[in-house]
Order: sequence, then C-alpha cells, then structure tokens
Amino acid sequence: MAQKLLMRLGDALKEVEIEEGPKGVRVRINDQWHTISLEQIGRSALFSLIIDDHPHEFFAEERSGGFDIVIGSQRYSVLREVEGRRAPPPPQTLAEKAAEAGGWMVLSPMTGVVQEIYVAPGDTAEAGDVLIVIEAMKMHNELRAQRSGRVQEVYVSRGQRVEQGSALLLLV
Repeated sequence: MAQKLLMRLGDALKEVEIEEGPKGVRVRINDQWHTISLEQIGRSALFSLIIDDHPHEFFAEERSGGFDIVIGSQRYSVLREVEGRRAPPPPQTLAEKAAEAGGWMVLSPMTGVVQEIYVAPGDTAEAGDVLIVIEAMKMHNELRAQRSGRVQEVYVSRGQRVEQGSALLLLV
C-alpha cells in the first residue's frame, strides 16, 4: 500500500506517494513514478540516492517536522505535511536571509576544526581566494570564495569545531 505525503520544498508544495513493491521502492511526484534506492553512508548525514539509475549524494539533517537537505553549498528545508494537517511555514535559514540580501553564505562542507580564517568582517574577497581552512581527518581543506564580495560577518573562530552545513561566514 502506498503512503501519501505532502511535502514543501521552499515555497513549492508537492504531493508525494511512496510504495514498496517487488522491484524495490517507487516514488510518485507530480504524477510521474520513479524507482529509487536510498542508503545512508555509515553513521554520517551523507546519503547516496539513486533515482532511475542516476546517482546523487546529499546531506540530510532531521529536525522537527522535516529535514534540512544540503546539496553542494545549497541548503533546502523540506517540511512534511500529514493529510489533514498543514506543516508550519519553513523557518528562514541564515542562507535564505543571505540570498535575500544578495549575499552568499559559506557553509562547512564537512565536520572538522577551523584551522585558519583568512578574512574578517569588512574585508574584500575575490573569487578563488582562500577564506577558511578546516581540518578533517588530518587533512587541511581550503574553502575558497565562489564569487567576489565583501565579508559581512564571520560566524566561527580559530580552533572551533564545526559540523557539516554550519554557517562559517557571509559574503555580500
């Protein structure tokens, strides 16, 4: 028997039907069926999703009423709506506030420790400049500016442990 859900992704409301059959799990979105396979990678928030034989990776963080999904440097709020009950509107995330202001929120792509911060509020960064270095599994990972801009805010400090998806700084 299929389970029906209403899901809100940003401002869009989608009806989703999930059904497990002899050939695996199928999902219907907007009257189109897709075969899916979903696996969590270890005990992390990283997932492998195969949709109609096309692989995807994403991070998912469960929260009350839904999930925060991180694909690349973008974060999406997904709210579950049970039939007959509406979910509350999604809370505005730091990344959404940054986007409204024309800015870019730099999110940590991994769990680790901030080793170096090369910018401060008010500094100008050019595309490609190293902004922050995060150590994870004894490797130093340079996070570079994807675009030019002025650093409005830095949310972390040297030596601070950060989780994947944590806001590091705001570039406008």
